[in-house]
Amino acid sequence: MSDIKIQWPDEMAEQLRVAKGRINLAGPALRAMTLEERLRTIRLVLEDWTAADSAWRRELATTFGSDSPFETGTVREGLDAALRAWNPEALVSCAMRELAPVLDSPSLSLSPFAWTAVLAGGGIPMPTLLSGLLPLILGSPVLMREASGDRATASLLKRSLDARSPEMSAAFEHLFFTKEDVAFTEMLDAPCVVATGSDETIRSISTRLQPHQRFVAYGHQFSVGILGPRLAAEHDALRRGITGFALDIARWDQTGCLSPVILYLVGLDPATNLTIAGLLAEALEELHVSMPRGPLSVRVGASHANEIAEARMRQANERASLFEGTDSVVVLEMSSEPRPAPLHRFIRLLPVADIDTLGESLAAFAGQLSTVASIGFPETESQRLRAILANIGVSRFSQPGRLQTPPIDWPHDGMPLLSPLARFTQSD
Repeated sequence: MSDIKIQWPDEMAEQLRVAKGRINLAGPALRAMTLEERLRTIRLVLEDWTAADSAWRRELATTFGSDSPFETGTVREGLDAALRAWNPEALVSCAMRELAPVLDSPSLSLSPFAWTAVLAGGGIPMPTLLSGLLPLILGSPVLMREASGDRATASLLKRSLDARSPEMSAAFEHLFFTKEDVAFTEMLDAPCVVATGSDETIRSISTRLQPHQRFVAYGHQFSVGILGPRLAAEHDALRRGITGFALDIARWDQTGCLSPVILYLVGLDPATNLTIAGLLAEALEELHVSMPRGPLSVRVGASHANEIAEARMRQANERASLFEGTDSVVVLEMSSEPRPAPLHRFIRLLPVADIDTLGESLAAFAGQLSTVASIGFPETESQRLRAILANIGVSRFSQPGRLQTPPIDWPHDGMPLLSPLARFTQSD
């Protein structure tokens, strides 16, 4: 008698099919709303999240903080700073601007995808919130796979949608399952797939999609800060800039794509460089009180220990200066040679001679550099710096203290906000 193997239905795949069935049923009502009606609803939802006394933001700070590797004070400050920087009206204006060809043409119309799969990534809530809302504006129901490091945001987003529009809330579903689950494979059948993650994750997903599917991908990016020669004489500006950069480093424990990985010191003398490193170490130590760093994983802790040991050896040979705080590390290097970036409030300061040398150094990271905050340059030099960096793919220029609080309509990875998710139909 041959062995008979009983294959039980995959539980998460079944849940995904049920969720997909629900958003397919909700699709006609979502598409029956006009673009203006959908925008008005999303604007109201965002106003609920960005209000000074937002109950949704307070609840997310509590629920997200309890399950994340971040300390509560760091989560609360990060959410307040980022979401209060979002202007809901700016999103409406962005949508009207990007979709103007459709709105102004009698022959063009939106043809929403039947549904959009959103594969949330990372462990910071703001990208998850925005990626869940954008397809709804276009009339496409959303099925979101939650990020493993954030099991709170999607649930609260759905509830906040329901408070403003049960019809729109019905068109949003969320689940969590691993990449090895059958449900993950079935999720990739969506006509439009949005994914955020490492370059390896993005490549893996892209090989599993068909040419007719829309794929909107946000891969690995990083950000830097740049301090210029005028700071040697502008002490107040220097202190303000250092305070801002310290906040950028402490927010989300330096783990987001908008976190500065390196601070470049352009055209500054060694004494000023040493002063900057000391001031930054002091500023990070002050933030430890209200925004302590979360615990390090074994892997990250080992990386920190290794790089600190390396920095001590270089310091003994006068090739680096090391500043160790309670939960932060500042290393001033004597050369601009690239070195590992352990993150989690481990920041390197690299001296470079001038803007041209900096541009040559950063050219190696073309396409991976997201945002740059700079200070201490004359206006003409600042414009030249921006032109050089824009040419290698920088999609946003900012100021110290604002790296991790971008406006809601910024062109993430250099792409428009809505049009990559949209499908259009023309009638001759």
